[in-house]
Amino acid sequence: MRVLVIAQTFPYPPDTGSRNVILHWLRALSESHEVELLSVDPTGEGLEAIPGLPRVRVTNAGECPGMTFGKRIGRLVDSIRKGIPSACLAGLSPRALDVVGRIRDSGRYDAVVLPENASAAYARLFAGAVPVLLYKHSVHAVDAREERHRRGALHPRWLLEEWIVRRFEAETCRAATLVCTVNAEDAKQIEQRYRGTGPVQVIPIGVDLGVFPPRSRDPGGHVIGFVGNLAWSANKDAVLWFAKRVLPKVCDSLPDATFRVIGPGGDDLRKEITDPRVVFAGRVPNVAVELESVAAGVIPVISGTGVRFKLIEFLSVGLPTVTTSLGLLGTGALHGEHVLVADDPEAFARAVVTLLSDGELRARLSASGRTIASKLSWDTISVAIRQAVAEVAELPVCKHSEKT
Repeated sequence: MRVLVIAQTFPYPPDTGSRNVILHWLRALSESHEVELLSVDPTGEGLEAIPGLPRVRVTNAGECPGMTFGKRIGRLVDSIRKGIPSACLAGLSPRALDVVGRIRDSGRYDAVVLPENASAAYARLFAGAVPVLLYKHSVHAVDAREERHRRGALHPRWLLEEWIVRRFEAETCRAATLVCTVNAEDAKQIEQRYRGTGPVQVIPIGVDLGVFPPRSRDPGGHVIGFVGNLAWSANKDAVLWFAKRVLPKVCDSLPDATFRVIGPGGDDLRKEITDPRVVFAGRVPNVAVELESVAAGVIPVISGTGVRFKLIEFLSVGLPTVTTSLGLLGTGALHGEHVLVADDPEAFARAVVTLLSDGELRARLSASGRTIASKLSWDTISVAIRQAVAEVAELPVCKHSEKT
């Protein structure tokens, strides 16, 4: 079977959630099928081949749209006129559209896979021609609604942005032959919001057990760790909530506790959080090595949808963790058995203090958490990926198509 994967994010190096997902979908599919990656990366930084995936053919069709003021305004106008979010519009360069048009007309592929929200626009171009699987890491309409409330609930710009995202998500989900989400909660959201998509299938995200092996020891101490790209609003919300509303309560009981934030971005957070107990490590060469000195992990997410890579990675290395209920979704982890769960600042702080103070509890959660990670390894999930794409290739294509 011949499979075309279209991604706006080039999957190497796999140092972000999107890159990680795309890389492992390509790896899973290339084990059984002839696979081509069409990279529409607007940065133009895509490689000619993906290290470790020699069987995946790469075609780069992205173009840098430019960042001048005039081009920014032009893209905003195009976003409103075409009903496509600006972030997705960046991957729809004239060159990419030309390549996709020729591929669609050639009929040489059995299925098209769109493994990220950013490439969803291509579902409309292939509708009626080739079966399309759209893999959604999150529910964009929910993310857009939360962003509007962050920036100004009644501000015309963010009201417009949310409307564009909601309409675009509805159209692309309906244009796809099959929509997959990362957890059952997101699947239910898509089914309820966008009638006509048909059943939504769940394929979880995973962890590479070789990249996140079990830690050699519990370091003890009172270092609390968080991992995430701080350019993402949901991660910003999480760090702010923990640093300002939870950490002071933890330090009332454990004055030497520190909060170590690992991940790129966050210049604005550094300005807003001046507490010396919060340490921004930035981008690190090896996250697993960085976690060796962390006594307890935290997933204090209070916004966003999808599944948190960071929780699965914490469980894989055996890092005992406190999470909100939202941070737990899609993992199958249980409160008291694999993690501790708390949703208000006081309860979250108590759980962190308990975890930092109880070595036996940390050891028990560490061992049981690794059983969850083993069920969510990419090797296990690869079977579901191949099966879903094989199934979608046999389904009838949508009978409508729309120009992008």
